[in-house]
Amino acid sequence: MLPFFRRPITEVLVKPAGPDCNLDCEYCFYIEKLNQYPSRTTRMSDAVLEAMIQQLMAQNVPQISIGWQGGEPTLMGLPFYRKAVDLMTRHGRGQSVSNGLQTNGVLIDHEWAKFFRDYHFLIGLVDRWT
Repeated sequence: MLPFFRRPITEVLVKPAGPDCNLDCEYCFYIEKLNQYPSRTTRMSDAVLEAMIQQLMAQNVPQISIGWQGGEPTLMGLPFYRKAVDLMTRHGRGQSVSNGLQTNGVLIDHEWAKFFRDYHFLIGLVDRWT
């Protein structure tokens, strides 16, 4: 096996709400993906969240970057992200963790903003009207 296939994963893109979104933008290529899941949930379970974070934090690397995207990742709710940060702390081994979240911003309120500030989330805000 080539050596570059043995490198640890240090950056992941996570779509915890799958294609679910609270808007219906004309330009969105992801809307058609909803038709592929007509009768099953596309939300990440707590068990999958914990397994993913545990595996990431078990890597022997100084930095891990997680990009949260969708659909609309804030549909998972603030408790989901509080749990994710708790799991990063619990399973971490001194690594630095960078979190980024791409959102349409519709659900962001003072509580979300405080959470993002407190945990240094990098926020990408998509403007549906541009």
